[in-house]
Amino acid sequence: MSTAVKVMEAGRSPLYVIVEQHLDLGRDCDGLLLVDERVSRHHLQIENTGGHLVVTDMQSSNGSFLDGQRIEKPVVLRPGAVVTIGSTTITVHEIASPGVGWSDGTVVGEDTPDQVDPTLRHTGIENVALAASHLEHAGLPVETGDDDVVTIMFSDIESSTELATSVGDASWMAILDDYRQIFDARVHAHSGTIVENQGDGYMVTFAGARRAMLCCARVQADLAEHAEANPERAFRARMGCHTGEAVRDNRELFGRLVTIAAQVANLAAGGEVLVSSVVKEITSARGDLTFGAPRSVERAGIDGHHEVYPLDWRALSK
Repeated sequence: MSTAVKVMEAGRSPLYVIVEQHLDLGRDCDGLLLVDERVSRHHLQIENTGGHLVVTDMQSSNGSFLDGQRIEKPVVLRPGAVVTIGSTTITVHEIASPGVGWSDGTVVGEDTPDQVDPTLRHTGIENVALAASHLEHAGLPVETGDDDVVTIMFSDIESSTELATSVGDASWMAILDDYRQIFDARVHAHSGTIVENQGDGYMVTFAGARRAMLCCARVQADLAEHAEANPERAFRARMGCHTGEAVRDNRELFGRLVTIAAQVANLAAGGEVLVSSVVKEITSARGDLTFGAPRSVERAGIDGHHEVYPLDWRALSK
């Protein structure tokens, strides 16, 4: 399989360009040349890092935007996300390998979308977790000590790639804006810290597991109210949490904590808050939080079966 980007420049036919290593875009560069006058000479670079496309703005004059947010640092570009430079848009497609001898920057025909393999699409949770794996505990809400307990929450929009494709760019941007306003407001109200946000994917840390549960419940309740009031922009979010020690000087332990939290979130369905057994044990003491029946699951890279629990956020948010 190969990774391609769809480049749509105003007044031109769309191009599908395979990115095997890296691709430069601009009006005067060694890659794909654009005629858009709002695009800088060397505006943007897209690099293939282990199958993930990382987008970097090359200090362009007018900036580059991912789902409406200005790109300030290298970010992962996943299927369904929209990069805008001037009046040109760039999206990602995973395609069947076109054959031996194709090189970086090869332009593929307009039938490329038919070759897209949906099993290769990455979720917002996976991409945010990937980006977070390069952080040195950035955003952890703890201030002292070497070993600190932290609750990590991941969230994204259910089937976001399919939703973005079906509603179109303008409606998708409106949905993302609604989601971010609701999500950001509730995280702030519950003293959470947004460590990473890419497209519809979020990674948030909390100093307490209970605080994370209250935040998740309110977000889901707000989204349910939003869907009822705005059926044309209705969507559902998935959320998952895990609690553990984040050892500041041990990157491997921090990475394991992030990985487990992301895996729990990826198991959640739309409109669901799923938590690890650790979170359930910590937050059940007061008796005011209720959870559904446990599910026995296997987690990648972690031996044995593990239990996860759905939070009854409807009872909690009343």
